[in-house]
Amino acid sequence: MLFLLVPSALASSVRAQFEPSIHGRLDHDMVLTGALGGGVVLNDRVHPDPTGSVSIELRARLVDMAGLMLAAEWRPEGDSRIILAADVRPLFLARWILGGSLHRAYLDLLLDSIGIDLGAAFGPLDPDFGVALVIGFGVDVPLYIGPHADGLFLRLGARHVTAGVTYQSAPRGGTSDWLLYAALGGRFSVASGIVSWEPERYEVTVE
Repeated sequence: MLFLLVPSALASSVRAQFEPSIHGRLDHDMVLTGALGGGVVLNDRVHPDPTGSVSIELRARLVDMAGLMLAAEWRPEGDSRIILAADVRPLFLARWILGGSLHRAYLDLLLDSIGIDLGAAFGPLDPDFGVALVIGFGVDVPLYIGPHADGLFLRLGARHVTAGVTYQSAPRGGTSDWLLYAALGGRFSVASGIVSWEPERYEVTVE
């Protein structure tokens, strides 16, 4: 009995030690977020002067660390577009494993939300349509934190879209602009079962 209790006690101790850095995030394996906001566009292909933009983002991440982002940008005076990119936020598990937690939900979530988006931008949504490279940077500032770290946040980000004029798939005339934006969003955790999935096991019988 003692042999069974020792590993259990050690596991409970380790979990208790690191729980403050998790804040319930490992209770579910997928995080879904949605955000709506606006920002300022610099050097738009059509209007080089600063213009406005409305954007909406939908994101899905496994273990709150990596996933996909789908966004739409509507620019009344410029190039509206659709964006599909990878969303990578490597700090969460790295800080947790190395014991780098600040043991405060607000600060841990703020730091762990720092990430990079890398993918493709499809637009403008007119005859000048083309495909360009997109790279983005951002951070989610927590406004309300509930169970499993779900809640509301304010996303502050920057997104650069570029494609040379000589690129075959580029929008007509090429493009190279920046979007600086802020968006209000919500965060929801779900148990998708993807992380724990494994193929069916077969037992080999030796006769």
